[in-house]
Amino acid sequence: MNNISKIKSLFAYEDGDTITPRMGVQIAPGHGLQQFYNAENWTVTNTDLSQHPATLFPQAYSGRAGAVVVPSAGYQWYLNSITDNAGILDSHGEVKEAFESFFEVTTVTQNGKTFPALAIIDNLVSPSNRIASDIYIYFVGNYGGKVFTCEQVIPVQAVVGNAYQLLVSAVGADGTTGDEVLSDGNDYVEYSAFLQLMSTGTPIADAVITFEHFGTNGWEPVTHIDGMTQISNYSSGGTTVGKTLKLYPGAVDGQELFRAKAVFNNKTYYKTMEPTDEHDPYYIVDGCSVAGDTVKAGETAVFNPKVYKRHYGMGEEDEDVTASEGWSFAYTVVRQDTGATVDGLNPAVGISFATLKEYNGVAVRINALRA
Repeated sequence: MNNISKIKSLFAYEDGDTITPRMGVQIAPGHGLQQFYNAENWTVTNTDLSQHPATLFPQAYSGRAGAVVVPSAGYQWYLNSITDNAGILDSHGEVKEAFESFFEVTTVTQNGKTFPALAIIDNLVSPSNRIASDIYIYFVGNYGGKVFTCEQVIPVQAVVGNAYQLLVSAVGADGTTGDEVLSDGNDYVEYSAFLQLMSTGTPIADAVITFEHFGTNGWEPVTHIDGMTQISNYSSGGTTVGKTLKLYPGAVDGQELFRAKAVFNNKTYYKTMEPTDEHDPYYIVDGCSVAGDTVKAGETAVFNPKVYKRHYGMGEEDEDVTASEGWSFAYTVVRQDTGATVDGLNPAVGISFATLKEYNGVAVRINALRA
């Protein structure tokens, strides 16, 4: 029996005039993009981006190619709004003088592909700018003539008392951070998860960390299976503070949904992960009526998926590439923020803007089966 799956994330977006594929993020393990600050003096308490720079890069996924693709030339990065004066790069593709203290142009190479990237080299919250709202960075580019927009939010939060967050970092087999794509050049992806105190970044060694996979029966615990999944301890400063989950190609069919779970002081924290495997000979085209990941007001995303056979080289153009006959499809919808199942939604009928706004975005898992 053939069994493949695909994940498509959907978000409510007030403007609704952009396509938002996934943004890749590289940052040192143990650190996140959040800018936590002391509201009295506006100094950053965690993470200090001047000490631990973060790198953003576009991760547009082409269903037909069955791979993450590199955008064409002529792209732009924006800060907070997609307008000319908010563009970070000048006409030569260099960072404008007004943004030089915060950003650098760079590249990220993963799985033999080099992506344009933007490094954040200093804190976006400081005593001088006193930013109190979340910061958005956009990448606008195109692939195959189709314009798309990647969006990355950098939460800005004043820290009061003991607030916690669950951090999850991804590292590929070649040591590249932020690489969640299993391919011929990347034999596994390893996730490290631990709970930390927001105000200081201190790991909470007493938190209980586990991993779960979302399958046909909902969320199920991930266990150690030789050659597929490997769970081990994650240490910081010689102390075990969390867990790592290593996923091999056998554990991921197409695109899958996993989550880390931390329990501490009778409270539960979640963080979702979306690994992708490019080895499978078949792939799903979701057939969603919305091209990107954003749904505007008054719009409804309707799914009509098909399964195709992947091409591997020249000379295969005359093959019958469709493999839709005999496939059946099942859907599962989960909340983006917690991974909780959302019952009563049928993606084949449609998911509306209002629903996405109610649930703070959802991930639709499409499972294709053929005997």
